[in-house]
Amino acid sequence: MLDLGAPGAVLHLFQCLECCGIDYSGGDGEYGGRSAFLVDRSRLTDSLSMVPGYDAEADLGKPLIGELWIEAWEEADDGIPAAGLPEFYDETDFWALQEQFPSIDWFDGRELTKFGGSPRWTGNGPMAFPPPPFEFLFQLHHRLVLEGLPPSPSEAGCVVSKHQLDAAGATVWTNARPEPGELPPNAPWTILYEPPADHFWVEFTNLGSDGTAYVFIDRTQRPHEVRWIWNR
Repeated sequence: MLDLGAPGAVLHLFQCLECCGIDYSGGDGEYGGRSAFLVDRSRLTDSLSMVPGYDAEADLGKPLIGELWIEAWEEADDGIPAAGLPEFYDETDFWALQEQFPSIDWFDGRELTKFGGSPRWTGNGPMAFPPPPFEFLFQLHHRLVLEGLPPSPSEAGCVVSKHQLDAAGATVWTNARPEPGELPPNAPWTILYEPPADHFWVEFTNLGSDGTAYVFIDRTQRPHEVRWIWNR
């Protein structure tokens, strides 16, 4: 699915949930709270990786980010010519693109998770991304939208929150919680559902509360170098 430079390469993204990935202790202007690295699949097990300290309480999230599997994806063309790709990385040009292609919903949350092509920036626009030869690889929103009705708390292993408007127009929240023995370490954090929608949102990490992760790769290096940022 992703060309990482070797057939058995598996990409890992690390984020410190004590500092939300924005700790400056890395030096030289690099953030110390984020990292990306490639591991050959032969060195991995068939189960969840549980590094020492994985269950330590975090200030800005849960100890372990929820585990999700990608089973399929949809190929799509946003209608913007490939020659316009550099314009996505210049703030002035990027806003001009939105005026040039008004039929695109530039801030549709369901489009904030995508692989390949051009990044779909948040309202802050392009900022803090690694310069060329790094190129855009993929992006992940902190919530993923899934079709259908939400699972039960025991099936999901997390809180399932539903909200709807009452007769007075006020939002009413209903939170259903799993039993303590039904909390696997790799469960999503929360599931959000607004009846009678035909989809629900799965939240699995904290990227500035409502941000999106952007992952870039430098294919000129061997092995390839990967860096990531988040923006909101």
